[in-house]
Amino acid sequence: MIGSGKQIPNRDADEIGLPARNFLSFDDRYVLVIDDLEEGRSTDTQQTFDRYRLALDTMLTENQAHRASVHFLVNMLEAYYFADTQAVNAVLGTELDDFDGDVETIRNPKRDLKVLSPGFDEREHGRQIVERLNVPHVLSRADACCSLRTIFAWIYTAIEEPDCEIRPLLDGCHNEITKGEFDALPARVN
Repeated sequence: MIGSGKQIPNRDADEIGLPARNFLSFDDRYVLVIDDLEEGRSTDTQQTFDRYRLALDTMLTENQAHRASVHFLVNMLEAYYFADTQAVNAVLGTELDDFDGDVETIRNPKRDLKVLSPGFDEREHGRQIVERLNVPHVLSRADACCSLRTIFAWIYTAIEEPDCEIRPLLDGCHNEITKGEFDALPARVN
């Protein structure tokens, strides 16, 4: 890109910016760019966030930019299954207990699931598990699931949904890099 006069690579424009701009052409829509930060990429979190945010900021109008947000799943979606193992047990027939610590510290939850249940299929079983996940249960510990909590907090703040059952659970920890996405939301007029 050096010397080309471009602010972002063509790939980021084509895969992030343009689809977001087209989707946000309707006023009642929002865009979440969500990436999982597997262990090997955890040191590049700020750089990854900046890349996605630059693609959005470059390609979106001022009116659209506040309706687009960048977030992370840590380390990957499957980590959150371990915070509500009733969903996993119902699908895989296992007898797991909820993880004692913060599931966002599990290095390779997909591999762990395959060890615990060798027939685990991330698409087929993953869909079934996600459908059963009890999000309030997953977010019930204020000191855990900071990245996931930040995603839900941004969504509920953006759509102005202050009085929902999950709202009290959103005041716990937040992802240090993505929590700044709240600043882009327009101030609410009472």
